[in-house]
Amino acid sequence: EASAADQILAGLGLGGAAVAGTLAPHPNPITFQGIAAPVIANALRSEISDDDTRVQVDRTDEGPLIVISQSQASAPYNFTPALTVTLLQASDTLTVTVSELRTSALRNKWSSIGSTVLDQSREMLGSRRRRGVGSLLDMASSLKDGVEDLVDDIQDLNLPSRVWAVIDRVGGAAEEAYLEDLRKLRAREWEREAAVRAYTHCAWCGRAYGEAEVPLVECPSCGATRGAQPASLG
Repeated sequence: EASAADQILAGLGLGGAAVAGTLAPHPNPITFQGIAAPVIANALRSEISDDDTRVQVDRTDEGPLIVISQSQASAPYNFTPALTVTLLQASDTLTVTVSELRTSALRNKWSSIGSTVLDQSREMLGSRRRRGVGSLLDMASSLKDGVEDLVDDIQDLNLPSRVWAVIDRVGGAAEEAYLEDLRKLRAREWEREAAVRAYTHCAWCGRAYGEAEVPLVECPSCGATRGAQPASLG
């Protein structure tokens, strides 16, 4: 019955809204500055791989192609591609594109979730007709197995969100560090340019010093103190 299925999902916090959240949209593709493609590839291989999920990195002419494959409970040793991640490197910019879950993977997961909920619904209805401690223990054991199956299936269905979470975290941290280093570099360059400008031009009136005026420590026009000679011009 639908009400029994709803009770199972609601008890797990896996109602319609939660399941819909696994398919929430994400900007695609996205770009990061200051990160190399192997960093993303290694992070996905380290964090996404598990007993029923494999991450394979293939080399193409355009860049690394990451293929993420999953196995099914009915065929634990048969891994089939679920989605791909394409990494395109152009200078200091990395473009990341994640495909949608393949139709076969979606069909398998939704079918498995539906079968589990249906089985648990029947178990709950059957347990209501039986009485006694034994019946309650049987129902508890069956529900426990069903919960584990549902959690596994929802996690697999949530694969794109898990992949994006790793990409966003690793790519965002690398980009933030890169932009901070770039900001510091530009600040040092600005300081050097300002020091040179203060030596070659009067900071007060803007008069340029001639080559013959190297010994001067004051501006001949306004008398303002001349900037110190930078080491780069020594």
